[in-house]
Order: sequence, then C-alpha cells, then structure tokens
Amino acid sequence: MTRKFLYRLLMPIILLAYLSSCTTYKQLQYLQGDIDSTKYSQFKVPEQRIQKGDQISIAVFSDNAAASALFNTGSIPTSAGMSTSTQGTGNVSAAGNVYEVDQEGNIFFPQVGKLNVEGLTRDGIKSLLDSKLKDKLLTNPYYVIRFLNLKITVFGDVGAPGVYPLVRENTNIFEALTLAGDMTFFGRRDNVLIIREKDGKRVFARIDVTKADVFNSPYYYLQQNDIVFVDMRKGKVNTQNQAWVQNITLGLGLLTGISFLINLFR
Repeated sequence: MTRKFLYRLLMPIILLAYLSSCTTYKQLQYLQGDIDSTKYSQFKVPEQRIQKGDQISIAVFSDNAAASALFNTGSIPTSAGMSTSTQGTGNVSAAGNVYEVDQEGNIFFPQVGKLNVEGLTRDGIKSLLDSKLKDKLLTNPYYVIRFLNLKITVFGDVGAPGVYPLVRENTNIFEALTLAGDMTFFGRRDNVLIIREKDGKRVFARIDVTKADVFNSPYYYLQQNDIVFVDMRKGKVNTQNQAWVQNITLGLGLLTGISFLINLFR
C-alpha cells in the first residue's frame, strides 16, 4: 500500500467528515446582525388571562373592614360551593381566598355565587367584582388579585427540559430557555415552536430567536401553560455517522504513518 494511494483514499474522507460536522458560529448565535434600538424600544407586556384549572388569590377590601372580612375567609371555594381549608399550608394570605377555576371557567365567590372568570385579566376580574359588590354589598371596594400557579413547559433540544413555574408574569422566551439550561449544540435557534391555548383552541407558532424581530412577536412574552419546543438540527441525526467517519479517518491516518515509517527505514 503506497503513500500516494493512502492519501488519495484519506483526503475525500477527511473532507466528508469536515463538511458533515461543520457548524458555523452563525448557527449558534442569538440575535444576529445589528439591532435597531429605536425600532424595538417600545413594547407592551400582554396581561395574563385566566384559564381553566388556574388558581387565583383574591383579597377584598373596602371602607367597612367587617363587611370585607366576609370575602376573606382563608379557604379554597370551589364552583360547587364547597370550601377546603388551607390554614397552615402557606397557600393563602390571611387577607384573601384562593379560588380554583373549574372546567367551565367558573369560581364560587362568597355572598355572590358562581362567577365566570375564564379569559379575564386582573382588570376584568375587578370590573366583574365591582358589578356584584360595589354599592350593593360594599362601599368603595378594592381588590388584590394574584395568579398563583403560572407555569410553562420547555422541552426538546435544551439542557434541562421540564415544567417551570413563572416567577413573574412577563417572562420572555430567552428567560424560558435560560430556565431550561439553554439550547444544546444541536438546537435550532431559527425555528422554536410555541404551543398556546387561546379561546379554547391550541395555537401553533414558530419564532426565530436569531432575528431581532422576535422582540415584536406576540409570542416573545410567554403566557400561562405555554409549551416551548426546541427542534434539532439535521446535524444531530448524522452524529453517529460523523463518529464513524472520524474513526475511519483516524485509522487511515495511522496506516499512513506506519507506511511512512516503513518506507523511511527501508
């Protein structure tokens, strides 16, 4: 076996291994290119809206503390009117109740009964409560409303896929990816899938986090129960093939070295 023959055999394999494993810096970079700060300086964070299965905390206050106390019993009222005590669990503020939204989008509110809250924002809940309580049961009522069980799911080619609680409501896609350990080497940054439940339907959207236009996407800020899926690049599928080519390349390199030494000491 001559060195010339080995070189002819080796060089195409080396070239194939290089091309098949080549990943450019650009493929791994977020927010590529120049960013026009004036174009993306204005933004509006969408408000969270109540979905079925959510838990919300509502504390009621008014000019009459004794009257307000009737709405702050420290329990979890269900739509059927039953109450489950949460004393000592740490889930309820002493000033308010925790309400779980049933599969019809309702909660059972003390002294009022069923309220349909699905799809409402905080302001929507306040308006609904005012229509039932203001100048009827309470004077100058006001409310402290919190969403308690906000969460998202991140999976696919990320470091730590899982279900993550939203510590704040205006969590964006980059924060979500950071929570999940960032994308892997093979994660597609130009094709991130967001699955969102909206008005009783699932909406599928794809965003490109390599482009600055992601800041203007309605899916930049995540909503309750959003699912984030990071697809993989084709290079991951070829990983085993690349390893095989690299092993062959190493073996041929050794043969070339041995052949060179044999010819050298003849």
